[in-house]
Amino acid sequence: MKVGTDGILLGAWVSTEGAGKLLDIGTGSGLIALMAAQRCAAGGDRRFHITGIDIDAEAAEQAAENFAASPWAEQLTALPLSLDAFLAEGHDGEFDVIVSNPPYYITGKSIIPAGEARSAARRDADLSLDDILRAAAALLAPQGRLALILPTAREADLLAACAAAGMEPLRRCLVRTTPRKAPSRLLVETGRKQGDPSESVSWGRSDETVRTYPANQPPSYLQWCRSGTSQRTYPKTGRDLPQDRVEYLTIGSPEFKTLTGDFYL
Repeated sequence: MKVGTDGILLGAWVSTEGAGKLLDIGTGSGLIALMAAQRCAAGGDRRFHITGIDIDAEAAEQAAENFAASPWAEQLTALPLSLDAFLAEGHDGEFDVIVSNPPYYITGKSIIPAGEARSAARRDADLSLDDILRAAAALLAPQGRLALILPTAREADLLAACAAAGMEPLRRCLVRTTPRKAPSRLLVETGRKQGDPSESVSWGRSDETVRTYPANQPPSYLQWCRSGTSQRTYPKTGRDLPQDRVEYLTIGSPEFKTLTGDFYL
C-alpha cells in the first residue's frame, strides 16, 4: 500500500507520551503504528504495545510483515479484524491512545473517482466516523485519547459523532498545502467528554467569515492561533475551537520538516 502524507502527519502529530497500549484502526500497511512505535521507543520505554487492525486481510498481512521487519517486532501486532469483531473480543478501557486515518469518501455523499468506487464505498461502509467514535468511547482508558486526520469539510460529521459518543475535541491542527490556501486537513485529538455526556459538543460559532494574521507571520504548527489585523486572510472552516486550542501547519514549512523529519528516508 502507498505511503501518504496524511498518515505521516497523523503518526508524527499524535501525542504518544505516557502511552502503554495503542490501537491503530484501519492500519493498512502499518505506517502509523510503526511511527508510533518509533516515537514510543525514542522515549526510552520498551513496555509499550501497539495493535493494528484492518478488515482487509491482505493489508493486515502486509502490516504484520512490516512489523516483523522492524526493530519493535515484539511490541507490534497486526490483526485481520473488523472494528466490530475487535470490540466483540472485549477490550473495553484497554487503550491509552487510538489512532485512525478514516476513509476519505463518504458513501452516498462523495463523488468517487472512476476505478475507486467499489473499494472506497466498501471502506466507508465498514469504518464510519460514528463507528470509530463509538468504539473509542468503549476502548479508551479513562484519560485515553483518539487521534484522527480528516478533510476539513468533515468537521460537522466529527462534531456529530463526538456528541453521539460522549466525546469532545481536546486539540486540533489545521493543515494547509501552501501559506495562502485555506486548510484542507484537520488533525484532531479527542477524549471523553467531561461533565454531562448528554450535553452537545460545540466548538463555538462566530459571525466572522475570516480570521486574520500578521502578514509577515503566518500561523504555523508551533504558533497558537491569535487574532489581529493583516493583509493576509484565511477562510475559516465551519466551526472553531477556542483560539488557544488551535494549531496551524503548512506542508513543506520548517515546522512541517521538524515534525516529520525523523520519518523520511
